[in-house]
Amino acid sequence: MISEDKYLERIVAGIHSATSEGADVTWNEIIDDRQFDVTVRFQIGTMRYLVLVEVKNKNRKSSASEIEAFVTKTRDYNSNKSVFVTAAGFQSGAIKVAQKHGIELFTVKFNQEKFVLSEAQSHVLIRHRKAQTSEEMKIELGPPTPVEIITDIVLHYTSGKKAKLPQDPSQLEYYVANTVLSDGKTIDQVIREIPIDFDNSNGNESHLIKFPAPTFAKPIDDYFFPKGSIQSLEFKITRSMGHPIRGNTQIEPSAFSHPVVYKNALTNEEIELQLDQLPLGDKQLSIGKFYFQVHPLIYYYCNNITDDEQEMFIVESFQNRRLLTTQFRQHTKFSNRYIPVAHKPTIKRLERRLSDFKRNRHLD
Repeated sequence: MISEDKYLERIVAGIHSATSEGADVTWNEIIDDRQFDVTVRFQIGTMRYLVLVEVKNKNRKSSASEIEAFVTKTRDYNSNKSVFVTAAGFQSGAIKVAQKHGIELFTVKFNQEKFVLSEAQSHVLIRHRKAQTSEEMKIELGPPTPVEIITDIVLHYTSGKKAKLPQDPSQLEYYVANTVLSDGKTIDQVIREIPIDFDNSNGNESHLIKFPAPTFAKPIDDYFFPKGSIQSLEFKITRSMGHPIRGNTQIEPSAFSHPVVYKNALTNEEIELQLDQLPLGDKQLSIGKFYFQVHPLIYYYCNNITDDEQEMFIVESFQNRRLLTTQFRQHTKFSNRYIPVAHKPTIKRLERRLSDFKRNRHLD
């Protein structure tokens, strides 16, 4: 999909774009052979201004030497303001260097205490049969509850090859629920039969299931891993805290997101924004290219653009353990809500999805 580093950079670019009216904000710009994570240009009267932004997605606080290197980098480009952003915060020495050279310091993080359902993103709502037709759709999140999260599932084939199932939660849920073994059970059913004991594992357990005899695994399709005879499967189970979804309506859990908090580390001023308020993509789409959005993860294809309207295909989205595909039209003003897909293996997979999509809808 996209690396965490690049995604954080796009979030920071989106924050500046959403909060700087009239400014021209660019992600990943090259200026005289030097790369800058975010640039902000604006004009007041006849005066033009340039802001250069560096974004670091690290687990440790940024040091004084990192700020000094950033000062040197930006000095050569006569920026009117330089901004250093990190997900981890700053050491005291870094703050002193920033104050000396007029560098703005910000932290960016997600508010883990809040859950938000996007009003702009596409997601599927499934009404429970027992709900009355006149009853309004209801969705609420319950209090924090211990949950077991299954990750890192690897199939070991009798041929000696291995295949790792996708890591994205919506993709993983779809394939563990729709991959059937020789005995008729799904991967999900087999894994959930394993007893869990976290007393001596610090909330993490690794498991290896060895089958008495070679077992044939048949996924619903071969986009992520092939069918074939397997001798074992391994996976991890992590104990964490989750919020049960309650109500008369079913929704893909990954449709919920956390608000983004952008805080000035020098003044402690902060703003909180929803992800669906941020323009995370480029200024315009290109016909024949793939794009994606998150919460939930959806892959799109731009099929056509005419005047101020663009035709889009949803070629892959897994919600509620189902594959979702469709086509729609929308105004081009929403172009910057879509992030280009750059990962070549993903593009190759989506090209196959697109071919199936067109064939099933007789669009060839």
